[in-house]
Amino acid sequence: MSDEEKKSFKEKVDEKKESSKIKREERILKMEEKKSSAKIKREEKKLAKKQEMTERKLEAHINLADIRVDEALDDADLAISILSEEVDLDIANGIAPADLILFKASNILEEIFLRTQLRIQMAKNELIANLQDDLGDALELAMLEENVAELKEKTGHVIGTLEGKIATEKDEFNEKYGDE
Repeated sequence: MSDEEKKSFKEKVDEKKESSKIKREERILKMEEKKSSAKIKREEKKLAKKQEMTERKLEAHINLADIRVDEALDDADLAISILSEEVDLDIANGIAPADLILFKASNILEEIFLRTQLRIQMAKNELIANLQDDLGDALELAMLEENVAELKEKTGHVIGTLEGKIATEKDEFNEKYGDE
């Protein structure tokens, strides 16, 4: 084998080595992209589930407070109706002077108002306590969102770097061996 043939053979071997190295790096890049993409999707699904759960919890707490307020108002309406009927009946039967019956009814109305106001305030306090309990979940959710964003940024940077490296090697390969 002549020196020219040895040199040509060596160039072909080098070309094959470079070509397989580039193909290997492209496969690695594709695997890394798939791996990163899968990890991001898992984290996004986890985040979406937590967001959904948090939203459902918040909605349930608000609905519970709303129900408690409605119950307090309904009970107040019922108590006022009963009181009104009693006042009408007592005045009609002349059990006591009308002024005294009305004075007593006025005080009972004030009591109904205060009791209802207390129940509404208790519902608010319960809502606040429930929201405080869920605040930890909301903070964890915010941290997860931040982690997913960081992971996406890091993945994008790494993939961009690898793509650049592969493109550079392809260019060097083409300059060295030409487009054959």
